[in-house]
Amino acid sequence: MLKRSLLTAFAIAFICPLLIMAQEEATGAITVETELCTGVDERMPVGMADQFPSDVGKVCLWSKVLGCTDETFIKHVWYYRGDEMATVELPVRSSSWRTYSYKTIPPEWSGDWVVKVVDAEGNVLKAIPFKVGDGSAKTVIKEKIPAEIEKAPAETKPTPAVEDLAPAVEKAPAEAEKIEDTTTTGQ
Repeated sequence: MLKRSLLTAFAIAFICPLLIMAQEEATGAITVETELCTGVDERMPVGMADQFPSDVGKVCLWSKVLGCTDETFIKHVWYYRGDEMATVELPVRSSSWRTYSYKTIPPEWSGDWVVKVVDAEGNVLKAIPFKVGDGSAKTVIKEKIPAEIEKAPAETKPTPAVEDLAPAVEKAPAEAEKIEDTTTTGQ
């Protein structure tokens, strides 16, 4: 009887957590960090805001995808006043991947927007609302530095692999450019 109790306790204490971890890995649960911005420089967002002037021209959604175990993709789905305006499929090729898309916004498309980040199975990972125009003449810029940069010592230099990567060059809205860890797609 004591052996059976010890065996049961062992199974609960050691085997169950392993099964749970294996299940989490199998589902490929991913998380995503996002920033709305006016551009991307060296794979990082610039001009971060949640409200933009009507003459902004384009708005970018920068995403950092974490926790993928296999190559997959996410989608940025752009909505204006509830209507889907564009869907951009972006590859995710490692467990920590930065990517972005942008939407060209003419001045007459002022109002409420939402960008949804959707995984390969169609699950909405995040919905990010923002405004364009709406009577305000000023862009509300967030003075936020991503945590990974804020914590880095000033003398830290990028690894040689990062230094060797060419920065993204913006293309015409209908073209797409892919570099090692960034995909740029315009609509």
